Amino acid sequence: MKILIVEDHKILCESLALLVGTINGVEVIGKTANGRDALLFLEKQIPDIIMTDIGMPIMNGIELTIKVKTQYPSIKILVLSVSEEGETIKDALRAGAMGYIFKSAEKEELEAAIFNLAKGKRYYNDLAMDKLAEIQNEEMAEELPKVELSQREIEVLKLIVAEMSGTEIAEKLFISPSTVETHRKHLFQKIGVNSSVGLVKFAIKFGII
Repeated sequence: MKILIVEDHKILCESLALLVGTINGVEVIGKTANGRDALLFLEKQIPDIIMTDIGMPIMNGIELTIKVKTQYPSIKILVLSVSEEGETIKDALRAGAMGYIFKSAEKEELEAAIFNLAKGKRYYNDLAMDKLAEIQNEEMAEELPKVELSQREIEVLKLIVAEMSGTEIAEKLFISPSTVETHRKHLFQKIGVNSSVGLVKFAIKFGII
């Protein structure tokens, strides 16, 4: 497995190369001090994984990740950083980094990250996992249709999802069956579906149940 290390601090870069070189089956084929030099390196050799810092001169690790995923999509990106800033981590993940760990990580974690990426799996430390969940929640919120449901409509929707009949819903909520049917029609109109199946799919997708 071939690794390219991108790190602007020379002593840290050399130490990291020595450490990675002790991992069985792993070969460090190059070291560069910034993203621009890494791209020049890729014109000559293609690694399986790029291990990169984020904060570097000329071209940082996030810019590098974006360019690599565009030009060399088969290369996996493992970010090693000291940054615990949530937005920085999110930017790295959005750019396409398959792994994110801190520079203080033990050899065992570094090794686990490398071999997970080699298998096509992602590897994030706990903080990065939290930020990934935030990204997913943000994306879901963006996808959520601008639907405003009344509290009663939400109650009716939940009972429809529970496969209760109109009569059962009426008894449960102490309203008439005709009122239930009116709420059902309003739900169809607001959500943009024409069946109870559509209501169920909406409720599941957006966590209403």
